[in-house]
Amino acid sequence: MNENLSAFGEFRSQLKEKQQQGNGDEIFNGFIEYKFKRKVISERLNVKLRLTTMEYGQISISDGDFLYADLVHMELNPNFQTYTYNNGTIEITGNSGKLGSYMVLITEE
Repeated sequence: MNENLSAFGEFRSQLKEKQQQGNGDEIFNGFIEYKFKRKVISERLNVKLRLTTMEYGQISISDGDFLYADLVHMELNPNFQTYTYNNGTIEITGNSGKLGSYMVLITEE
């Protein structure tokens, strides 16, 4: 298992209030902190952990009032970003033309 999927698995295993969907994916209420272009934006949003074979490790964050797909990346993928787990938080880092270098911190609400 690669390091990104290991971090994803550790984060998932410590969640206390996740709900399983019909396809096996899990949803929980998360606190999201997004850091990019010298900005920090946080919001409480629904987070979906993708657990099906082809999508395993992907994280989808619901659009909110301050964080939404036109502004930042709300679909996170271990093939394109780096995942790190630390003390109840999954930290996702990446670099894109849209945002430059960015960091997303997700914790259970």
